[in-house]
Order: sequence, then C-alpha cells, then structure tokens
Amino acid sequence: MRNFSHNNDLELENFDAEISNLNLYLFYIFICLFSFVTPFLAFICCTFLVVYTNDYKFLKTIPISLTFFFIVINFNRDFFHIGNDLAWYYSYFKNFADYQLGFTSAFEDDLANISLKPTEPFYHLLVYISSKLTNGYYPFYILWVHCFIYLIPTFVIIQICKIERVSVLICFSLVLFQMLVFYDFGNAYNLIRQQVASSFIVLSFYFMYIKKPKLCLLFAVVSVLTHNSTALIVAIIFLFCLYNLNYISYKLVVLFTSILSFLYVTAYFSLSGNYEELEDQSRGAVVKLIDFSLFAFSAIVVFLYDSRHRNIYRFLLLFFIALLFSHASLFLPLRFLTFYDSFKWLVYFILLNFISTRLSAYRYSDFFIFIVSFTLSFLYFNLKLTYTSYSYYGKFMDFVFDSPSFYLGINL
Repeated sequence: MRNFSHNNDLELENFDAEISNLNLYLFYIFICLFSFVTPFLAFICCTFLVVYTNDYKFLKTIPISLTFFFIVINFNRDFFHIGNDLAWYYSYFKNFADYQLGFTSAFEDDLANISLKPTEPFYHLLVYISSKLTNGYYPFYILWVHCFIYLIPTFVIIQICKIERVSVLICFSLVLFQMLVFYDFGNAYNLIRQQVASSFIVLSFYFMYIKKPKLCLLFAVVSVLTHNSTALIVAIIFLFCLYNLNYISYKLVVLFTSILSFLYVTAYFSLSGNYEELEDQSRGAVVKLIDFSLFAFSAIVVFLYDSRHRNIYRFLLLFFIALLFSHASLFLPLRFLTFYDSFKWLVYFILLNFISTRLSAYRYSDFFIFIVSFTLSFLYFNLKLTYTSYSYYGKFMDFVFDSPSFYLGINL
C-alpha cells in the first residue's frame, strides 16, 4: 500500500508540473501576442511582473517584448539610406521568392547587384527559405532577423545567470545592457550577416561554458558559414576550450591569439584591399574610453577583490587582444567591435555581481542597481536613436505608442 500511495504522489507531482509548464507556455504565447499589438506597454507590464515576482520564469518576456519594440523602430527607419547595405539585403530577399533555379544555382547568378558569397551559405540559406515560405514577405524577414540578433544572446545570458545563481534583478540589468546599449542602431542593421553570426558565436560560447564541446563546435562552424569574419573568434573559443580542459597554458593561448590576430590583419591587407574603409560613426572617443575603463575596472575586481569570474575575464582579454590588432586597419575594427559588443555583457556581469555582493547588507541593493541600470540603458538608447546617422520617422515617444501590426500590409 505504501508503494501504491508513493506512486500516486509521484504521478500527481508530475501532473502538476506538466500543468504548470503548459500554463507557462500559454502565458508566453499571450505575451508574444500582447507585444505584437503594443510592445512597449507589454515591456512595461512584464517589467512590473518580473520585479514583483522576482522569478526567472518570467524573465524571457523582457527580451521578447523589447525585440518587438525594435521591430517597430526599424520599420519606421529609412531602410534605403545612401550607402546602406539594407537595400541589397532587401532586394535579394525579394528576388529569392521568384527565383526558380534552386538555392545552389543562386551563387552563379546576380540576384541583387552583388553576387552571393559561396563561403557564407548558411545565412543565404536562411534568407532563401524564409523568402520561399513567405513569398518574399518583408515583415517576416525583419521579424526573424531581429529574433536572431536579440533573443539568442539574451536567452544565453539568462541561462548562464540561472546557472550562476545571479539575482533576477541583476540578470534583468544585463539583458537591458545587452539590448539597449551593446548593439548600435547605426550599424546593427547594416551588418545583418555579421550580427546573426555573432548570435551563433554567443551560442557556441554557451555550449563551451556548460561543457558540451560537440554543440560548441557545431554552432562555431555555423557562425563561420554565416559570416566568414567569425573565423578568428571561433579559433579563440577553441583555444579557450583547450585551456579550460588543461591541454595548454593560458600564456600559450595569449600567444596563439596574438599570432592569429596578426595573420588575420595581414590577410585583410593582402586579400581585401578593395573593401571600403568602414568607421564606427556611432561610437566616439568618449564612449570608447568608457568601454576601456569598465574593461580595466573589471580586471581590478577579478584579480584583487573577487576571483570567481577570473576565467570569464581571461576570455574577454583574448577578444581585447584581437581588437587591438584589428586597429591596424579601418575596416576590421568595426567587425571586431561588433563581436566585442556581443560579449561585453560579461564585463557588466563581473561588475554588477561585485557591486551586488558589496551591497548585500542593504535590503534593496539589487533593486537600486536595477533602477540605475534601467535609467542609464534607456538614456543611452535614446541618445543613439537621436544622433545616429540614419533617418527615423519619429522620436522615442512616437515608437512607444506604435505597433508592429500596423506594418503587416507593408509592400516595399
């Protein structure tokens, strides 16, 4: 009888867990629909929910609602600004819908004034499939691009914070920094392939972090086939894997990273001399100085006060070495700043956790950190929106009351 009763209890617990999971899925479906109608209001409501419950279950609603908000903003922008690659991205997405010769034949033809790169087939495959499935329906293209660029990295942040048992409010702050600060509006949608590849790199880093090398390798390869510039970052991740597995010392990792970075810059000058020089117009000297100061301060924290995240900082240092080498040209810094932005949340991960630990004696310390992060993130976001070199049809408050559903009938 005891075994029978015990089995019944287990069945009831499993049933309750399934019901709970089903309710959570339904809730997320509701949030997606809510965000589709009024994304910024959905974000505000989800913010109150997460702060009130202090529960990781609801935290992924934040990047979902903000992603829809970004979709609204980028529907409003001037997609065909002079010198913007978006005209090319858009035209070959549309042309794929009517292309009858098949995906592999597209590399032999000229679909958008620029031939497709056979060394980057994965991104082109995503565009081809999405175009064929939707008959070249541009709003769907904007949707999946935004989801790749914003949801993958933020979901990784949330998963790592859960593993590290980071406070929900600190994790929330990191998500805000990732979405509102790291990706610059002036560049993010001019470098779509690279941003999508960056998301795969972050996913590869996650599987390295949880010690699943096969999946780490898989997404590393996918990232290179999405944008070839990730090759060096993939090499750095592999070197860091070898270091974590105690196969090589960290001094060798730094040496090999420096050699690889030097070879990469040399290859740029010898193979890519015809590329135009690209400068980051949205990141001036002051912003770069702030970035460097925070990077240096995180080093002081991990090596003098809190060694828990020393391994993470060593990973960041490899990126910084590659970034310094890339400044030998005006083209490569823009590429590597994008990759560095994809992992800059690790700097804030170190700093915010250190501040949280130091203020732990105060009851509302994490809430105070969150409010400061929230304010700074939106202030910086609004500055980017105002001073970017691209044109937007409206100010921040105009986008707050806008809806993605309004643009469903768009025909570009």
